[in-house]
Amino acid sequence: MIRHYLSHWIRAKRKGHGVHSPFVYQLCEEVFYNENGFYDFEKLNSLREQLLKNKTRIEVLDLGAGSKVFKGKSRSISSITKSGISQRGQSELIYKLINFLKPKTIIELGTSIGLNTLYMASAAKGSKVYSIEGSVALFDFAKKLALENEITNSEFICGDFKEVLPELLKLLPTFDLMYIDGNHTYEATLNYFNLALNKKNTNSILIFDDIYWSRGMSKAWEEIKTHGEVKLSIDCFYFGLIFFKEEILVKQDLRLWI
Repeated sequence: MIRHYLSHWIRAKRKGHGVHSPFVYQLCEEVFYNENGFYDFEKLNSLREQLLKNKTRIEVLDLGAGSKVFKGKSRSISSITKSGISQRGQSELIYKLINFLKPKTIIELGTSIGLNTLYMASAAKGSKVYSIEGSVALFDFAKKLALENEITNSEFICGDFKEVLPELLKLLPTFDLMYIDGNHTYEATLNYFNLALNKKNTNSILIFDDIYWSRGMSKAWEEIKTHGEVKLSIDCFYFGLIFFKEEILVKQDLRLWI
């Protein structure tokens, strides 16, 4: 992780400098380096602070590669909020991306406590967010959190990703954004990517969380970037973005310092 971080620090472009693609430059202006505040952030970040103080403990079933932070199944909501989900800056960046690109159909693999789901659903109030979680306790907590915060454009699904995702994709003509934050293994990550290829459209976006979490994740990320249908990849270190836009005629692989 340290080696990858140092490499990213040295090689990543900053503030859009050296970015020649009009689309990527617009992303830099409107998403990555947009310092404007959003009305929803006040409520969402206040909720994050409440969750950081929530000492309620739940039994978490982990169907993926496990955790580098938590030992055992019993975890407090506060500890999950602090170390088990995207941090504030990452959640806000995903919100900005969705707010800018306006995807209509969003799929999240790895609901956890549901806070990121709320960021995504709030950024796209006219869209539908399908969020899949393998742990019943987390699934129940996330559903309740959405209900309490009057989020009505999200649908929570409980089950193993490898079983639920193919069935969900069968029901959808396409998807516009898929956020993958679960089962950080080489095989599972490539499987999710290959399933997504069957239902993507030219404007679909894939977000892979924790691309340097393990050697397997890094290997999967490198292979995904080189796939023939990928037109643009953006390495933000903490997560990677994949685009399939047909108007991008020359394939690009970029690193951005955010």
